[in-house]
Amino acid sequence: MASPSTNAEENTTIQPNLSARFHPNTTEFNVFANIIAWSAQEAGADCWAEVITRNASSISDDIQQVNFNWNVGFRIGMGYGMSHDQWDTQVYYTWFHTRGKDHASQQGAEVHSAFLGNFYVENSKGAGLSGPYYESASINWTIHFNMFDWELGRNFWTTKSLALRPFIGLKGGWIHQFINSQWNHPISPLTTPFNVGIENIKNNFWGIGPEVGINTKWVLHNEHNDVFSIFGDLSGAIMWGHWSFSDGYQNDIQQQVIVDLQPVNSGAYMVKAFAGLEWEITHKTNFQFSTKLGYEMQFWLDQLQFYSFTGGRQDNLLTLQGGTIAFCFAF
Repeated sequence: MASPSTNAEENTTIQPNLSARFHPNTTEFNVFANIIAWSAQEAGADCWAEVITRNASSISDDIQQVNFNWNVGFRIGMGYGMSHDQWDTQVYYTWFHTRGKDHASQQGAEVHSAFLGNFYVENSKGAGLSGPYYESASINWTIHFNMFDWELGRNFWTTKSLALRPFIGLKGGWIHQFINSQWNHPISPLTTPFNVGIENIKNNFWGIGPEVGINTKWVLHNEHNDVFSIFGDLSGAIMWGHWSFSDGYQNDIQQQVIVDLQPVNSGAYMVKAFAGLEWEITHKTNFQFSTKLGYEMQFWLDQLQFYSFTGGRQDNLLTLQGGTIAFCFAF
């Protein structure tokens, strides 16, 4: 996220509460674009299958985990600085997609599913401790993150080197997760043998709600038209959230298991932090260009909520984190 910044020439004698915007006394526009390189971590993706090896004296249980790739996304937006009381407003959109894959197999071992659809294959009464187990399995887990933000804030100096921008706003968007797994060559006794089973799960969320936060900037170097700073931004949102689910299993002899998962309407909570270095260069009073390089983390509480065979109803945290580079042009 980019924020309005200071005019180095206009603020050589800064007093507390004066605006830290590029054009503090007139209207101002800015446009910004961020490139993000993030990775995802999610509790619930850490046990999609179990590889069990048995021998005469012991049993080994290897828990399989999905590791998500580092992927590139973007954030784009625009802002407007008001002449009235030097307030400013911003609106922006964040897009990020990531994917994690894993494969489970071991000579002489049993691969057990952690998902609910597998449990009911030829087991409509839900008896026993496990469904079929297999020689091997694979999984493809994707997360689609799309979020919109609107902010209203005021950027001002508290000292000659420290600027604060508290803001309120609105956050809304959707996070869709697709969990596609394939289970090969069952080795447990079956009434009707088959070769391949596929289970596909969806955990789709959308929400909207109020957001509050603060942007901070500590100026380290201010000379003529160049300003070099450390920044730290923190915000949080409380959203009304809706989750919808689907879970379906089908094998190559047309056996099907459909798990009916009821939607969830509940609160959705998130916290975001972004910190790093900022450099600004000003061309007289015409325009200003700034860039930020930092580390960003977003914590989405209770995001994964589908029903698992091994864990019951999930209630798990989604973490997005990585590097962000931001470019802003103010005029």
